[in-house]
Amino acid sequence: MLNFLDVYERVLKGPIMSEQDFDMKVFIPALRRVVKEYGIQYDKENPVPNDDVSADNLFDAAVDFLSQVGVYCQDTNRVIQFSKEEILDAVREAPGKCFAGEGKEAGVFRMRKPDEAKTPWLHVGSGIVATSEELITNLIEGYASIAEVDSISISALDSIRGIPVMAGSPAELYAAIRGSKIGREALRRAGRLGLPIMNLISTAAASVTTIAASAPQFGLRPTDGWLVGAISEMKIDFGAMNKSAYLLNWGANVGAESSPILGGYCGGPAGTSVVSTAYILMGLLVQKGSYQLTFPVHFRYGCSTTRDVLWVVAASCQAASRNIPMPVIWLGYMAGGPNTKSYFYEAAAYLLTAVTSGAPSVQTPHPAKAVKIDGITPMEARFGVEMAIAASKLNREQANKLVIQLLEKYESQIETASTGSTYQECYDLTTGKPGEAYIQLFNKMKEELAEMGVPFE
Repeated sequence: MLNFLDVYERVLKGPIMSEQDFDMKVFIPALRRVVKEYGIQYDKENPVPNDDVSADNLFDAAVDFLSQVGVYCQDTNRVIQFSKEEILDAVREAPGKCFAGEGKEAGVFRMRKPDEAKTPWLHVGSGIVATSEELITNLIEGYASIAEVDSISISALDSIRGIPVMAGSPAELYAAIRGSKIGREALRRAGRLGLPIMNLISTAAASVTTIAASAPQFGLRPTDGWLVGAISEMKIDFGAMNKSAYLLNWGANVGAESSPILGGYCGGPAGTSVVSTAYILMGLLVQKGSYQLTFPVHFRYGCSTTRDVLWVVAASCQAASRNIPMPVIWLGYMAGGPNTKSYFYEAAAYLLTAVTSGAPSVQTPHPAKAVKIDGITPMEARFGVEMAIAASKLNREQANKLVIQLLEKYESQIETASTGSTYQECYDLTTGKPGEAYIQLFNKMKEELAEMGVPFE
């Protein structure tokens, strides 16, 4: 398999072109061609398809697409090109597992297949911005108190000592270091010090901040996980590649991050499913990921729970889980916020879709499109864990029927969905305990979903 320096050489020597030419003359025409040639078709009536032949065909289309398009480097204005043979070699040589965490919390993040009755790796939390250290501590302690949890994400700080955090600034560096220390201390308080943090570093926008704040004296370990993001669509920059270079030399876990956008250059669901699958191949080849975090979203609605995006998640998840040995965390953005019925309907639909399609891991579905400050609580993490475990007991056909019912409950309200409540409105900031009203809503929604056929333990 090509090593990182092999890829970097192509960053310097690949075909040169403008970014606009890459988008309009390379990316879009190639995507249209493979969608037509491989017969990729969106099935509106079945948001969770159940066709292994189609899943394998989608994988073949993604390999073809990536071999034709490559990956565009914004810093050199060159295209990193790969042959089909090189892409398939990377797939054959991929280990298909990621070692994360330490001590009694150490685990192996492995693959799953569609319809497999095995609980996925349960990743909880988010990088949603929080306004105080006390709130972040409560969140992380709440996440770690869920016994089934395998790994966590920690929130981003919006300021340090009242100074706003700006990308590349000294305040960002201070906040990134402080955020990591808060996370580790909160895990210590919960008695789960070895639990891996796998969204590092949420407070760091600049690569230099990520690298500097990752020094071991600040509490991070190579068995945690760092996100190295692609740029939509199929692009990379030196900032991301610098992160990978540093982490690979340390032997740390790289999380290749991607977010295909339905309604942008990807076009509709068929094209987006090809790009979504190709990103996982890119994660192996370019970022050299130990695992992947991916979150397809809708251009207009900014969420992952429209019918067409759910189909993209199902189709590309099945293509990847059957053919690409890369552990992937599938993350969804919900339109509804905390403490709303819509959130629970959407989260249930997303988790049923991903888990039965073979998702190796699912993350807490993010409320309010992940843009509401202080807009997440441990209650959503608890629901995500219980729902994912329940979904693992079902197959795609059963999930499809349930998802169709759930879409009837929220689909028409996505554009006007309430952003819900903040942490402070749902939880006591001093005790870290949820209010009675949210507990009642949680129990009521679980009862309703159980009556629909969700097999909660």
